Amino acid sequence: MDRIKKVAFVYLSQGSGEYYVTDDPGYDIQRRPQLGLQYLCAVLEKKGIETNIFDQTVDSFDLDWLVEKLKEYDIAGFYCSDTQEDKVKAYCKEIKEKLAMPVLVGGPSTLDNPSFLDHGCDIVVYGEGEITLEEIIEYYNGHKRLEDIRGIFYKKDGKIVQAPPQALIRDLDELPFPDRSKTDINLYYDYFLFGMKRPYVTMMAARGCFYRCSFCTSCNLWGNKYRKRSADNVLSEIDDAVKRYRIRYIAFQDDVFGISNDWIEEFSKKLTERRYKIRWMPILHPLSLKTDTEKILVLMKKAGCDALSFGLQSAHPQILKNINRNPSEPQRLKNIIKAANKVRLLTAVSYIFGLPGDTRKTIQTTIDYSLNCGATLSNYFILSVLRGSEMEKVYRGKKVCDMDDKEIQNLTIYASRKFYTDSASILRIAYYVMKNPEWVLRRGISIPSVLTRVGFFKPKK
Repeated sequence: MDRIKKVAFVYLSQGSGEYYVTDDPGYDIQRRPQLGLQYLCAVLEKKGIETNIFDQTVDSFDLDWLVEKLKEYDIAGFYCSDTQEDKVKAYCKEIKEKLAMPVLVGGPSTLDNPSFLDHGCDIVVYGEGEITLEEIIEYYNGHKRLEDIRGIFYKKDGKIVQAPPQALIRDLDELPFPDRSKTDINLYYDYFLFGMKRPYVTMMAARGCFYRCSFCTSCNLWGNKYRKRSADNVLSEIDDAVKRYRIRYIAFQDDVFGISNDWIEEFSKKLTERRYKIRWMPILHPLSLKTDTEKILVLMKKAGCDALSFGLQSAHPQILKNINRNPSEPQRLKNIIKAANKVRLLTAVSYIFGLPGDTRKTIQTTIDYSLNCGATLSNYFILSVLRGSEMEKVYRGKKVCDMDDKEIQNLTIYASRKFYTDSASILRIAYYVMKNPEWVLRRGISIPSVLTRVGFFKPKK
């Protein structure tokens, strides 16, 4: 008889990390559902294993409470990003000391990082997790050898063993839809999106990315391959979420949404036919929509899309080359923004300061671009070198650029102040805010928090 009947997944609250100018994680403004854990729950539930998610961002439990809850489960699995690592290790160590149960850790911080094994963790999962988790359950049920599982770190005779990478799921349509029943869907929101209405969910229409940005870990997590779900499969998930939860907003979390114009066109037309009262936003690349830009944007808007998010990172050609990006991206993005403004789609562009080769002059080039490209919102981040990224391997133990941290932080604050006091920016933002009175009523009081979050105000010490 199988011993694993109940599995608990844990998501711990986090600080904002090095890339924001404030240490406030901003949960009063943004609480996103744990989509990856929802997928893992769905996979195990399909096999008859009961699951749950303990999300500290919506339920402020402490370690003692969690220990008591975990007594009801057979396995505990922790999600971990770089900003959660110390906290996850501390929780794992305490849980292992107090409970005789297997402890797993997975997530972006586990790439090339088996150190959790020294802090109470039994198995570290790296890469795509669904197949690996199923195999781990088989191991604990006595049906598989640990040595035969891919995509994990474990200890054997006191030494760390890294198994070969797990094979990627070929057909994402075969995955069950994320199980959104484990937490209260109404507790999640993102008020950085002026058009957002609750219930709010996140989805992924594809996994992976063709590009190899040196600061990013996606190419290592997903194998630098782009795998998309069929439009019909994504639409079926939307149908299910509308029926079960009456969702009103979807934030797509793909690294790059809809690389194919044909896919976007099919998806948009079929979603329009459903006549759902929902809005949605995707993340696009500056080189997306190379042809028929305005035509595709019109179709997307008709289908409920109300915002587009882009990561440009820098507007300086040499800095873009330094991070494996194309110097043509700033102009290409400016063209997309122009078309988006024409059809009244909100645009948000993210930039990173402190990239390899950055100086005050190169950063000023980026600031000037952000003020003139016509975007509705600009987000300026401080570089955080992510574990497992190409940049981390090249600059491990070294300074990435010659600027000091304080100077980079001050430029981030300066850029935000310039942008959000610019008259054209204020008018663009006001237009989208007033389109959604619910945002004003629910979150107008948090405008100071939003401005602090994006760096307009200096953080409190």
